[in-house]
Amino acid sequence: GAFLHYLSYEVSHRMGIMAGLNVLKSSHPNSYKQLCNDEPYLSCIELPGHEIVAFLDTLLPLCQQALYSKNGSVSHAGETALLYLAQVDPVRVAPPMIDFGLRALDISSVN
Repeated sequence: GAFLHYLSYEVSHRMGIMAGLNVLKSSHPNSYKQLCNDEPYLSCIELPGHEIVAFLDTLLPLCQQALYSKNGSVSHAGETALLYLAQVDPVRVAPPMIDFGLRALDISSVN
C-alpha cells in the first residue's frame, strides 16, 4: 500500500515539474536554459506519453484492489494513489473508477 502511494505521488510530482518546465521553456527560454545548466537532471525528466498511459493502466487495477483491503492503511494508500493518478490524467482514470464505484454500490455485490 505504501509503495503504491509513494510511487503514484512521485509520478504526479514529476508530471507537475514537467508541466512547469514546459511553461518556463515557452515563456522564458533564457531562464529555462540557465535552470537546465544549474540542474542538469531537469533536461531528461520528461516522460513519453505512451509510458504515462502504460503506467496509469498498470496502477489503476492495483489501486482498485487496495480499496478492498481489510488493512485500513492499505485502503487509505489506495485512495490517495487514486487521487494522485486522477490528477495526472483525469480523463483516463475517472471513467473506470466511476464504473468501479457504481458496481460496488449495486445490490448484487452486497453479501
